[in-house]
Amino acid sequence: MIDYQLDPITWFSERELSYTPKHFVITKHEFTNESKQWVLDKLSGRFSVAPYNNDDDSFLLMFSTGHLAFEDPQEALFYELKWS
Repeated sequence: MIDYQLDPITWFSERELSYTPKHFVITKHEFTNESKQWVLDKLSGRFSVAPYNNDDDSFLLMFSTGHLAFEDPQEALFYELKWS
């Protein structure tokens, strides 16, 4: 029998926001379904999907699926180390 422990903060809070607040840290790595699932499984803070805002890549922005933005800068760093 597997013993599961649920974190009430993770379970009852809205972790993925539909907008990106100004204080969130936007990562440079474009997310995939696999990396987003990793965030849901391994991290506990709030995050959102944000377009990467770089003036040099304005043409590529049309084809971008987005980048993850994290409230906790440490989680953003952990994500970048794993997926970059």
